[in-house]
Amino acid sequence: MSKHRPLTAVASALCALMLSGCAGSASPGVGAKVGDETIGTSRIDDVAQNLCTAFSEQIAAENADVALIEIRQIAVRLLVQGAQAEQIAEDYDVTPSGVYQNAVGDSTRAASAMPEEVREDYIELASTPALVADVESQVGRSKLADEGIAEPTAEQAAQAGADVFATWTASNEIDLDPKYGLEVKDGTLASVDTSLSFAVSDGARAGMANMAAEAEREAAMADYARSLPASQRCGG
Repeated sequence: MSKHRPLTAVASALCALMLSGCAGSASPGVGAKVGDETIGTSRIDDVAQNLCTAFSEQIAAENADVALIEIRQIAVRLLVQGAQAEQIAEDYDVTPSGVYQNAVGDSTRAASAMPEEVREDYIELASTPALVADVESQVGRSKLADEGIAEPTAEQAAQAGADVFATWTASNEIDLDPKYGLEVKDGTLASVDTSLSFAVSDGARAGMANMAAEAEREAAMADYARSLPASQRCGG
């Protein structure tokens, strides 16, 4: 029997960042529109396929089944987040710091064992969370400095930066092609999967309930992936 997807930890690490918002749907041939940047569906497909190849050995070792749509969702999340961070950095005249460069170095070393044709996309997407966090911190410090707070804590800078991202999104619409099955929920770009979600009324049990819901979703997605033809699966 195939195991559940090995990308759970990878996907969580890559996609745990908050995305401020999203609205509408992209035009034909456009997978996502983020402010003044357009990301084509072909670009998303290429990145998703490269991520699939990058994780192929891990998937094979785990004897797992992964639906290609899940890889596309990861690609969309990270491409959108990266485009948003780059535009905000330009608006605030911010250059990514050594923190981001270190993440690029780590991703480059990890990619060295992967096929050459997938390395560039892997490095870009794997280091995107660090780019977003770096830009958030820097623009947050800039915002707080304007407010008279010269030496904010890391937490204060991050929160101020997150507020900048939210403000930017409010005036720079983010459109997604609905075929990717993504929506913004509680500030996070998440899979549209209402059939596997449920309300939690008791806050003290929320953590356990959420873990149960995630386990249910994991099992359902593994079954779904196994039912797909090879062309729609990543590995397996």
